[in-house]
Amino acid sequence: MSEKQYLLDKTLERWKGKRVAVGIGSETSFSGILEDFDEEVILLKEVTDYAGNRAKELIVKIDDLNWITLL
Repeated sequence: MSEKQYLLDKTLERWKGKRVAVGIGSETSFSGILEDFDEEVILLKEVTDYAGNRAKELIVKIDDLNWITLL
């Protein structure tokens, strides 16, 4: 495991169960509770997008993330 991947895993493990915001592409952002993750994807639940639309769950490929913040 690379040092970069180790830092990501350690941080996401600490953020599990907490509300995060993620940026996908240049204009799409979502917030939700970080439910789980592996080396390829993250799973958010109770998701809201920037326009206020809601969804129960969202799976995002880690390679597609521009940023992720703890809210």
